[in-house]
Amino acid sequence: MKWNTTFLVFALCARLAWSGASGAHLRSADQSQLVHDLQATRKGNKVVLTWSQPRVLADRQSVIGPLVAKVCRNISSTASTASESATTCAQPVGEVGSQQTASAAVGAARGKSNSGTTVQFTDTLSEDSGTSDSLQFAVYTVEMRDGRGRSAGFSNPVSVPLAPILPAKGLHSELDVHGVYLIWENEIESPPSSVHFDYRVYRGEKGSSNRIAVPYLRGLVHTKEGERWSGVDTNIEWEKTYLYWVTPITRVYSQDGKLIGEIEGEDSAPIEVVTHDVFPPAVPERLLIVVNRIPGKKIVDLLWAPNTEKDLAGYNVYRREAGGQMGRINSAPVTMLSFQDTNVAGGHRYFYCISAVDVRGNESAKSQEITEVLP
Repeated sequence: MKWNTTFLVFALCARLAWSGASGAHLRSADQSQLVHDLQATRKGNKVVLTWSQPRVLADRQSVIGPLVAKVCRNISSTASTASESATTCAQPVGEVGSQQTASAAVGAARGKSNSGTTVQFTDTLSEDSGTSDSLQFAVYTVEMRDGRGRSAGFSNPVSVPLAPILPAKGLHSELDVHGVYLIWENEIESPPSSVHFDYRVYRGEKGSSNRIAVPYLRGLVHTKEGERWSGVDTNIEWEKTYLYWVTPITRVYSQDGKLIGEIEGEDSAPIEVVTHDVFPPAVPERLLIVVNRIPGKKIVDLLWAPNTEKDLAGYNVYRREAGGQMGRINSAPVTMLSFQDTNVAGGHRYFYCISAVDVRGNESAKSQEITEVLP
């Protein structure tokens, strides 16, 4: 009987020693997944992981806490998070420790709240990630461990593609009457066929925290010629100061053409564009002369086609006689598409032309002259 008691004590001590060994599995009454909401978002070479981390873990007899989360990264050739990737830690990339105090841990053991806190961890990928000839994925898991190093299991696995990202280089702008042209370059070598590159262009007004995506420069609207990309923002207001920047986008597709993931690269450095309007309207076209007669008076009617500029203020009318200089004969911009010259005399040859002027005083070149001899 004494021998049996001694053996029982020895076996119990051995079990306790094993359970306290570093790396041993923690046998809790609750073997469910402690972290089940792990999420991953990649931007550039940084992967931001977020999850809800429990404060402590209690079994039926004692409190096991505070907990430490070990962040693991495995490399896989498929986007699927296989079971072996979810239960191994090929490359530990960091730890997140709990700040839970001993008194709070005891409180949790007595049935009080053990609500977790939202944790964020950033993993920085190497510069050569995604340069492989074949597409690979980084599979992340979080392994929860107690203060003695005992594992309480792995979280749900999440993956991000290790696809290349092409930054916009040499971003610059050109301003003309149609809007702001943006031009940049990239260096496309030989990406996998499953990877497609694109860009989003953003615009903000100087002094404002708001930013908007420029719809004219998204999707297939912007164009590329080799390594050169360009597009135009026509939805501008004159005499404004805008900031533009470009965000590279990498889209990863499966063999059957389904979108697997979309990765944003780092934003380019912003460029400042002042939309100072120094651009005159187009030259008016199709000027016609019609000579009318009323008793004791001659009249020259001028007609022309309309300009389409949104900021058009009107038209100026010019006249000269043979051998003379052109002079403007209207006192204010003409807002109609016609003008009546009543200061004419019979037997004279008159030459006419017109120009268009905008609200900022920018005047177009003069139209081609037309002439008429009054009888």
